[in-house]
Amino acid sequence: MRRLVLVGAGHAHARVLLDFARRPVPDVEIVLVSPVALAPYSGMVPGWLAGHYAWEECCIDFVSLCRRAEAALRPNAVVALDPAQRVLLLSDGECIPYDWLSIDIGATLTPPKAERMALLPVRPLSALQMRWDALLDEIRTLPPDTAYRVAVVGGGAAGVESMLAMHRRFTGLAPQVKFQFTLATQGNELLPGMAEGAVRRLAGHLARRGIEVLHGFSADHVDGTHIVGEDGRTIPADAALWATGAQAYRWPRQSGLQVDERGFIRVDAYLQSTSHPNVFAAGDCAGWCKPLPKAGVFAVRMGPVLSRNLRAAIDGAWLKAYRPQRRYLVLIGTGDEHAVAVRGGLSAEGGWAWRWKQAIDRRFLGRYNGE
Repeated sequence: MRRLVLVGAGHAHARVLLDFARRPVPDVEIVLVSPVALAPYSGMVPGWLAGHYAWEECCIDFVSLCRRAEAALRPNAVVALDPAQRVLLLSDGECIPYDWLSIDIGATLTPPKAERMALLPVRPLSALQMRWDALLDEIRTLPPDTAYRVAVVGGGAAGVESMLAMHRRFTGLAPQVKFQFTLATQGNELLPGMAEGAVRRLAGHLARRGIEVLHGFSADHVDGTHIVGEDGRTIPADAALWATGAQAYRWPRQSGLQVDERGFIRVDAYLQSTSHPNVFAAGDCAGWCKPLPKAGVFAVRMGPVLSRNLRAAIDGAWLKAYRPQRRYLVLIGTGDEHAVAVRGGLSAEGGWAWRWKQAIDRRFLGRYNGE
């Protein structure tokens, strides 16, 4: 019996499992290794932060998906890989040999250490739930007229959307508290690379909610209840969401897989490792030949290509090239039942955009959760 091992419950692997459930490959055992069985869909996480969804409503159920694909689920994390021997080492000491390996573990984020501040990194998403629930419990119990300072570090789409979501959730949850909100962005512009009209729209939403935007702030460390920048400026915060750039997990680099300068697994046009042909990678953990934004839309689009190429690798057939979309739709929620739609240089907003976003997100999850 030959073995295909999938590492990570990412969006691309959800598509692989769905396709193999619909059309099984004879004499191939499939194993999914993931520390979580409920994997959040990144597009719905801001809606969860804002209180529009329960956690379970925005997650792919990989237990059910594995059952449909007749795949074995190992609820564990990989700590090492030996690509020469084709063996994975899990955190509980189990060794799993493989014939083909696919990696879709996303990215991580290591914020500075903080002892007196509630610090929540947005990556990995699966680790955010427990910290977020603890923070909500704290805010619920704050006495009236308490001054509470909230910061988001990161001025990209994730940082802006999360800040608007947090503003809605916190002010609705504890109207008796005097909140102060600050969004810090490393560059001199908010939402770099996004259409100017969309930037103006989202900046307007921040301004109308009284959210201060601090430009040119590169965070260095946390001192007590202050985030200290490299230039000496500080942001007072009782709670901070850390939404800076994605970082690669260490074990792929340590394994000897070829990686890019940031440590992401180097893949060719077929999502195949440039150093080990029986290894594939997709999503944020993959280092594309021309760097792509670390965004869920690319992982979703990689899914069908990865599924086809894994099947082709098993069958000894030709592989298909993945061609990244040059333009794609972005729907950014503003915390309330409203969203900004962006495609290329065009933008628009309204309640219709939020309903459109909800329909797309629910349809995506329903496909994988069998609804």
